[in-house]
Amino acid sequence: MANYLGSNQYEKRDTMADLNTDSLTETTTTSWLSRMGSSLGGVLIGIILLPCAIFLLSWNEGRAVTAATGLKRGLSTIVEVSTETVHPQNNSKLVYLNGPMTGVTPAVDPWNKLTATGLLRLQRKVEMYQWLEKESETKTNNVGGSQTTQKTYTYSLDWAETAHNSAQFKVQAGHQNPAMPLKSQTFDASPIKIGAFTLDKSLVQDLTNFESIETLTEAPQGYKVQGNMLYKGASVDQPALGDIRVTYSAIAAQTYSIAAQQNNGTLTTYHDTKNDYKIALLEPGVVSAQKLFADQASTEKIITWACRIGGFLLLLVGFSLIMAPLSMLVAFLPFLEGLVGVGTFFVALGLALPITLITIAIAWLASRPLLGAGILLAAVAATWALRSLAIKKKAATVAA
Repeated sequence: MANYLGSNQYEKRDTMADLNTDSLTETTTTSWLSRMGSSLGGVLIGIILLPCAIFLLSWNEGRAVTAATGLKRGLSTIVEVSTETVHPQNNSKLVYLNGPMTGVTPAVDPWNKLTATGLLRLQRKVEMYQWLEKESETKTNNVGGSQTTQKTYTYSLDWAETAHNSAQFKVQAGHQNPAMPLKSQTFDASPIKIGAFTLDKSLVQDLTNFESIETLTEAPQGYKVQGNMLYKGASVDQPALGDIRVTYSAIAAQTYSIAAQQNNGTLTTYHDTKNDYKIALLEPGVVSAQKLFADQASTEKIITWACRIGGFLLLLVGFSLIMAPLSMLVAFLPFLEGLVGVGTFFVALGLALPITLITIAIAWLASRPLLGAGILLAAVAATWALRSLAIKKKAATVAA
């Protein structure tokens, strides 16, 4: 059963944006038996997720230990050098230097020949006004265990950098997108020099402090200059399907500070074989070696915590999937299904959190015993707190 607001069934709109929007809603009902089968299939997925989560947590803590020791060792052995001369005795060593960086053959966009003297990197961003499909759904549990799902596909015209394939839309009629004539791309100078040294391509990718180009003076055939962009279409204020807009950002020649490995006259990524950690640090301006390493340590902490949260969520989802059939057993009454679902969630939480903390603690016990022991104590405290909370909720449910 479906209800489609087609070209002859548009609702009354008040704005131009609304006039360029329509939607299709599909309603389906899944029986209790099918839902039970899906939940049993989810058990297998949950069983697979658990070892994957533990592996991720273990690998991440090992990576964090390697990063911490690698940065400490790197800072203690780094050699400060001048940009004016390449000294052979520093080959294969981790060196620090700062100075003006420039592109010998500056970055250029071959499409319209846009460039500037010494330009390090040039980034072209291309967007097309096109149909976009957005999918949303709502689920309602019914008496008897069945479930009704409403999926709504909304179509609207908007700007997007990636070409959306309208052949994959749920409703293709009236939503055909033209081919994108130009793509986003980044162009680099070759070579990029800092004094007597040349940057390896692996380091060039770490230059990311792009700034928008606010003024454009010339446009290729078929395009026109509109402030800070090149535009292909009749009107900037009232874009039409297939219109193109192009904007630019760039990294100009400027001073940089670098910590990397010296290979003759080339600066490349430093690989310390003793702890298997790679170092290639770049920041604009005059930045001390100590700050370069401190900033990288902060970045490593962010990565570590992101992976920890990811591993915890995998455990939580895995245990939730394993216990999902318990909710299906009482799904004939939506109230009971919701109640059991809340209970299984707290059980999954009570398992996922301590396992996460214990895995992290074991990884740190060898290198930092005090930190590892502290995390183990936190795991015990978390387990006790969640157990107490579960007992209180159970008592409240029985009383109700």
